[in-house]
Amino acid sequence: MMPKACRHALRAGVCALLALPLAGCFEQPLSILDPAGPGAAPITQVWWVMFWGSLAIYLLVLGLATYALLHRRRNGQAPRRALLIGGGLALPIVVVFLLLAYGIRSGQAMLPLPTSQTVFRVDVRGHQWWWEVSYPDAPGGALYSANEIHIPAGVPVDVHVSTEDVIHGFWVPRLGGKIDAIPGRTNVIRLRADAPGEYHGVCAEYCGVQHARMALVVYAHPAEDMPARLAALAGAGVDDPADLQDTQGARDFTQHCLACHAMNPRERSSQPGPNLADLGVRAMLGAGTLENTPEALRDWLRHHQARKPGNRMPQAGLPDAGFDAIADFLEHSSTP
Repeated sequence: MMPKACRHALRAGVCALLALPLAGCFEQPLSILDPAGPGAAPITQVWWVMFWGSLAIYLLVLGLATYALLHRRRNGQAPRRALLIGGGLALPIVVVFLLLAYGIRSGQAMLPLPTSQTVFRVDVRGHQWWWEVSYPDAPGGALYSANEIHIPAGVPVDVHVSTEDVIHGFWVPRLGGKIDAIPGRTNVIRLRADAPGEYHGVCAEYCGVQHARMALVVYAHPAEDMPARLAALAGAGVDDPADLQDTQGARDFTQHCLACHAMNPRERSSQPGPNLADLGVRAMLGAGTLENTPEALRDWLRHHQARKPGNRMPQAGLPDAGFDAIADFLEHSSTP
């Protein structure tokens, strides 16, 4: 009869295998098991290699433990030297070496190597706790946005990642691995979306109290539609300073918000605040904190410290009518 300890271990292994299909790892927005580009596919392969390899090692250890319990040597001693050298030294060295070699090969797809294809460039700068996005090669000059990245599908995209403050981690799991944003450095990762779609990302390096609310979304468009998307961004916002005095909302925005938030899509905010030129067409507010609806925008303006405590935006001392006026201005001015 199988010893009780072995029965428990076998039962645990069977339960783990049965639970895998229920783990919710497949076809999820942040799943590495649902790759959507050549940068993510090798990572998925490494994951499966590690999973099946770990399962094989687990079963091997389970089998050896069962054998040792059922077939003790006459003197009661197990072959310690063979187990020590084989299982404790040789096996880990071989496994780690194979994983290292396979992992290095898998990372080649994310290196910005020379290519005959046209490469689309996006600059992403991490802030506590949001993402600054710019398109330096856009027609007519650089364009600025925040927390949403628009790229052409089927085209290599070099993402130049940097940071304004602390270390952040740029990671879009379905398109590739993560890369750190390190103060004083710019790191480059090459991604490509095989098909148009929406790909979610996060900050993968703890960066402070609102680390969990630092989401981003990558929108991959058909390549032929990308010029129109950039043109729409260029046409959003306010490029004439006189327009900032037309309404009460514009005047309130100029007085309380303009020092940190640019409204011209071709200007980088002078202070660490997101460019709001295309806010009206963004899906989320506060880097994924709230869905972007008229009601949520007004709630965010009034209670942003309650919704995302510790964020760098100061509280404006305005009556409700003032917040409503600013919200109206943003809704009408930030829609292409």
